[in-house]
Amino acid sequence: MKTRIAFASALVISLGLLAACANPESVQASRQAAQAAADAKDDATCREKGLAPGTTAFDECRARLAQAAADEAALQEEQRRIAFQKTLGAGTSDYTGH
Repeated sequence: MKTRIAFASALVISLGLLAACANPESVQASRQAAQAAADAKDDATCREKGLAPGTTAFDECRARLAQAAADEAALQEEQRRIAFQKTLGAGTSDYTGH
């Protein structure tokens, strides 16, 4: 049993160290690729609605989609924060959930 725990711990630590050593340029390139994909999807969504690039309506459509994505990201971050606080506060009398 102790061997399994030691092995699992070593594996988790190794994976953590590996993630910490990620190439910053690679991480940046991945973020840029994800942003480009999101931009292309938003562009296609607005075009499918019959809006032409360069028009005010198209720009407003893109702005609404960008705001919706930002709102969703903020909601997910808040949910992660609350889950983390619950983990830290589990079993304590002063955890309020806020």
